[in-house]
Amino acid sequence: MASLQFAFVCLVAICWINGSISIPLTDKEFFWYPTDKGTVVPAILKGQPNPIAETNRAVEDDVTFWHYLIGESNGRVITPTCDGCLTSLVKDAPTIFLAHGFGSDHVGGFGTSLRAGFGNRTQNVNMIFVDWSELASAPWYEAAANSVKPVGEYIATMINFLIEQNITTAENIHFVGHSLGAHMANFISANLNEGKLHHVVALDPALPLFGQKDDSERIDPTDGNFVTVLHTAMGTLLDGGLSFTEPRGHVDFYPNSGNHQPGCSSIDFGVCNHRRSYFYLSESIVNSRAFPSCKCDSWEEYDSGECACNTQTFMGWDTPESSVKGSYYLRTNSESPFGQGQV
Repeated sequence: MASLQFAFVCLVAICWINGSISIPLTDKEFFWYPTDKGTVVPAILKGQPNPIAETNRAVEDDVTFWHYLIGESNGRVITPTCDGCLTSLVKDAPTIFLAHGFGSDHVGGFGTSLRAGFGNRTQNVNMIFVDWSELASAPWYEAAANSVKPVGEYIATMINFLIEQNITTAENIHFVGHSLGAHMANFISANLNEGKLHHVVALDPALPLFGQKDDSERIDPTDGNFVTVLHTAMGTLLDGGLSFTEPRGHVDFYPNSGNHQPGCSSIDFGVCNHRRSYFYLSESIVNSRAFPSCKCDSWEEYDSGECACNTQTFMGWDTPESSVKGSYYLRTNSESPFGQGQV
């Protein structure tokens, strides 16, 4: 770890010389984290308080739910205690909760991309973006990681409220989480009054501080009736990765091996690779057959042509729930449209 810290400290010095950052991090363990705004921020791994447990603030003070309908550029705030604020929601429509990752917010690349994707659907949906940016702010990665549980529990409170108000049912609830946001699915399903999340899409779930946790504290197949995982920047920090390599869902997709996305630079700290997960999902919402994928034992088997690809499916929002299980591999294009399937 010492050599890794030394390398990071040198990088801080370079950034300071260029005038982009000046934070004394020499006594901390940290790494560079790519936000969904296309920026890179320092992420400190230890030494910060838990902002919920160790302060007088309640989670609802720092989390806002923004409701959007298809085609809308401006959302409305809803709360699990409001009187009359739910009139904008379409009753019995699919209701999708979406949670961003560290150093981001609900209007960054994650939110913009997915609003655009769902905007091309003919069926109306309730998109509810979870803005927890106050708790996810850089450089306090450990504090953000500690906030995943209370934020997930608060999302469950919102879902329970919608069900109690007869706006929707558990069967209609979907969840999309990017990076740290992906692990919230665990705490949402565990705190629902009935059932569990119907559909979970975990986009490049964050590995730092979650790799050593038990499955009761991170994304796994028990967190929804159908859990889909997209791996695009997988690997440890030493490997230049940011997210889980091991399968974490009912079906796991590994485009371009899961960690080197075409068109992405090898020197951008994983910014491009990490963001590709939600770009791919957004494109799959528009074109359900954009990303044909093969079930194989490994990327090497797929890449060498040794995988017969007897079992094929399509990566993304419409992956069939009843028939698809296991690990799937595919290639993508280096720029949009990324999918190599039918248009």
